[in-house]
Amino acid sequence: MALVLLVLGNAALFTFLGTRSAPADTYESRTETAGAEYPLAQEPVPAVPTTDAPADEPPVLAVYGDGYAAGNEMGGQGATGWPALVAEQAGTALSLNAVPQAGYASIGVTGQDYPALLAASPAPDADVIILFGSRNDADEDLPQVEQQAATALAAAKQNSPEATLVVIGPVWDDGNPPASALAVRDVVQAAAQEVGAVFVDPLTDGWFSQGTGLIATDGISPTDAGHAHLAELIAPVVTAALR
Repeated sequence: MALVLLVLGNAALFTFLGTRSAPADTYESRTETAGAEYPLAQEPVPAVPTTDAPADEPPVLAVYGDGYAAGNEMGGQGATGWPALVAEQAGTALSLNAVPQAGYASIGVTGQDYPALLAASPAPDADVIILFGSRNDADEDLPQVEQQAATALAAAKQNSPEATLVVIGPVWDDGNPPASALAVRDVVQAAAQEVGAVFVDPLTDGWFSQGTGLIATDGISPTDAGHAHLAELIAPVVTAALR
């Protein structure tokens, strides 16, 4: 009888254990809890740059000219010359190609005239190009000056098609330029207008008609003060051209 009771008791125990629920999976529970407490971001967070972006390059001013642009021991050398002063005031880099005694037709001390200077030193990245002068052409054959001016301006436009071309006529050391200088001014102005360049006329505007200490004792060369005077006159033209 005791044996029968023992068998019936074990059978009841096994039935109870078989119907009991299984324990929850603790890993799945942690995963769900973590997901509720730390939801995924809905938008990506932009990365923080580690270096600054490179600064833009300054615009380029290219100047082709004669001794008034080159300067000499009497004034206007290096940083005291009007090309450097204008570049500083206008916030540009400077490419200076100037030779004493040069002009559109006049051959300078290096054996180059303006077309040769443009061929030797093109400035394809220039934003503004200045062709300055030249009073040296007053002694040259006028039809040749006219032809060479057209050649030089066409070369400047071809070298730097995106640049603004500024043509500054010959400059005289006082307010009484000779007829030959006025004739050079006229043919250079006509060539400038033909290509749509900005033309500046120092003879009509009397750049050196007043003031003392602007021209050196040789009666031709601008002093440092004379170059500063030229810079005051030319810088606004360059600034306008850059705009």
